[in-house]
Amino acid sequence: MDNCTTTVKIAFYTLGCRLNQYDTEAMKTALPDHINCEVVPWDSDADVFIINSCTVTGKADQKTRHTARRIKRNNPGAKVVVTGCYAQTQPEVLSYIPEIDGIYGISERENISDWLPQLIISKSQVMEVESFPKNMRFKSESISDFEGKTRAFAKIQDGCNLRCTYCLIWKARGPARSRTVEDIVEQIQVLANSGFIELVLTGVNVGSYGDDFTDKVSLYEMLSTILAQFPELRFRLSSIHPNEVDDELLSLFSEYKNLQPYLHLSLQSLSDTVLQRMKRPYRKDIAFSVINKAANLLPGFGIGADIIAGFPEETDAEFDETYSFLESLPMSYMHIFQYSSRPGTKAELMKQVAPKIASARAKKLRQLSESKRNLFEQGLQGSWREAIVESGQCSPGHINATLDNFATIEVPETCVAGTLIKVNIGPRENGLLTANDVQTIENNGDES
Repeated sequence: MDNCTTTVKIAFYTLGCRLNQYDTEAMKTALPDHINCEVVPWDSDADVFIINSCTVTGKADQKTRHTARRIKRNNPGAKVVVTGCYAQTQPEVLSYIPEIDGIYGISERENISDWLPQLIISKSQVMEVESFPKNMRFKSESISDFEGKTRAFAKIQDGCNLRCTYCLIWKARGPARSRTVEDIVEQIQVLANSGFIELVLTGVNVGSYGDDFTDKVSLYEMLSTILAQFPELRFRLSSIHPNEVDDELLSLFSEYKNLQPYLHLSLQSLSDTVLQRMKRPYRKDIAFSVINKAANLLPGFGIGADIIAGFPEETDAEFDETYSFLESLPMSYMHIFQYSSRPGTKAELMKQVAPKIASARAKKLRQLSESKRNLFEQGLQGSWREAIVESGQCSPGHINATLDNFATIEVPETCVAGTLIKVNIGPRENGLLTANDVQTIENNGDES
């Protein structure tokens, strides 16, 4: 294989979170040098198809299996690989699928330069999935590109120690481990050199950043460093728990213009009894305090949250409590999940809410989310805000742009994807904000 001059075409498909998207790019970066590899689109005639899987829900598992079978059916001579969270937690299930040629866990995924050449010549299914060591340290390739993306994700942390009763991610991702500040700075610089002007700082549990270091470094300290060092870049913080958002962290949004005014909370419920069954590390009073403080930081500050509908044993009274409190809070967006039982979790052994009831609750929460979004966006109309232009047409003559507070607005398709603009926000049309006026922003921050 070392002397092979034939080009090996490799296609990647990513399911799930931003972290997985980063990890896919890291795999591309780590492709072996001693064989001629070419990354091709997923719908191409590839030699190896690699699925970076998710296991947050049963539907995510199902999609991985369906995708693997479909790809093999359409490309019988190709190798099909499943890696990522589903491969780490349920490799035995995947091993019974004959269409899958390779199964690689989280740690093994990072060693693609070692296993890819072996996989190509193997005549049988290969499975490499190991458990995580207790004193595991952060390891990841630095990446320089996000194909087709206008903003890049910078991985600052991985793993989780919380072990919530409904979640498999602590099993899938291993113990919480943080990336050093120096390595984060280096990664940011590489992405900045590639032309990205907005970065999302992401991880499994970003609020735990630095807890695993011998010499403690807090999320606040790390953020302060990079915000000051890269004033020309825009930064977003990915999902965080309410109890990890203190006044010190909130102060950064006011102190640094390049920290975008949006906070996404991993909330899940606002019923204390449900939160207790979930084994969440906070109660609703903390969430209330954080959300109201954040909303009053800056005009138009966006606040999103993840909410689970139909958690095991959730009563009508507990659901009504969550709904009522959410209704009273200044939210701009809610991502609603209908509870999905995960094998091997404590919640799987609890009394399950009837699917019909859970579905009705999820629908009611989504309607509330939409009304909250409408109200929030009405309050933005007439104001000027910065936005980054996205790729892809949203309606004839228009493309999407994302405001600093994470709201979406349509702008003329003459705007260039990946550039920063300033927009005067107009009314909503067909479910999207429109722009009354658009101004370009030069690299030095001057408008034209």
